[in-house]
Amino acid sequence: MGMTIAHLGPSALPILYPLGGAIQRRIRELACEQARRGNRVIVYSAEDRAGRQRYDGFEIRGIRCRSSKPFRSLEYMMLALDDLHQEPVDVVHFHSLVEGGVLFRRVAAKKVLSYDYFQFRRGKRTPLYWLYRWALRQFGCLLPVSEYCLRGSVAYWGIEGTPARVLYNGVNLEQFAPDPEAGLQRRRELGIGDEPVMLYVGRVCEQKGTDTLIQAYQLVRMRRPEVRLVAAGPAGQFGNAESNELVRRIRDVGGLYLGAVDEHSLPAIYNVCDVFVMPTREYEMFGMAAAEAQACGKPVVCTAHGGLPEVISESSGLFFPVGDPEALAAQVCSLLADRRRYFSMVRAARENSRRFRWSAIVDQLEQIYQEAA
Repeated sequence: MGMTIAHLGPSALPILYPLGGAIQRRIRELACEQARRGNRVIVYSAEDRAGRQRYDGFEIRGIRCRSSKPFRSLEYMMLALDDLHQEPVDVVHFHSLVEGGVLFRRVAAKKVLSYDYFQFRRGKRTPLYWLYRWALRQFGCLLPVSEYCLRGSVAYWGIEGTPARVLYNGVNLEQFAPDPEAGLQRRRELGIGDEPVMLYVGRVCEQKGTDTLIQAYQLVRMRRPEVRLVAAGPAGQFGNAESNELVRRIRDVGGLYLGAVDEHSLPAIYNVCDVFVMPTREYEMFGMAAAEAQACGKPVVCTAHGGLPEVISESSGLFFPVGDPEALAAQVCSLLADRRRYFSMVRAARENSRRFRWSAIVDQLEQIYQEAA
């Protein structure tokens, strides 16, 4: 007999928002796979109006919040808590909502917390540091998205001994797959011929290494003038205005900037490229874009930082030091020049991505639910 599982994610965006990030996608994919296995799944979502709807086998319960930050998350969770008091659930799965460990403490269900970033709510800079540290200990299991994230969170919050398991983000291998026809069609729409393309997908900001990317592309073009740079993603990191300058610089060096791309268009964008690049400077807890690019059969050139070495295998990608545009350019050029090596990495990228298929992630999650206190 299946379980009743409730998912609570961030209160900033609706769960079906097409430009949502990795968290919204993770919740939907987990819920869909869990429902497919016979579980009753409820997903709470921040919406403009309250209501209920069915989506891919699970139920979305919209919550309308009237308050703004920093109280919006608390209102969202309190309304969800009030709703959950109406019926029993077996598991409440929180996503980056560490406050749930306190607010739902008396709910008679197993409680787990997934998170993509461990410095919750300004981390040690908040006067509530000790409350958050205590809240983390109230979950039956903590689920960071990588070993890197796990080590960082344990050291940062001093929570050694708290039950924790790495639960990687997953990839929908049917949605993200090699599709040469879609890639060619998108190339025609973008005005790109058969020249090699290096692609970046993610926020345009210094934290993600966009400045390194721009410098590296200039070096690549000195050796391979035909190579095109395509960048897609929102401009900005936590509202920083410096990203507007970075967008201008991408265009100044001859790059094509697409802006934010909805997730339904992403597979075709990945299939445009020959090489996917990810020059993150800091705080890369997993690397969802790198996993998706591999699923589309694209070799990845990325920094040896954060969770990226856990996502990219030595046979599916190449690494370079953080902030080193010369090394990034050299890796891209060497990969494009060695066709045997390149096609070997194409095959390895697709194979490596199978580790992150959602069915495997949910297999692991079922065991975690059973073992959680």
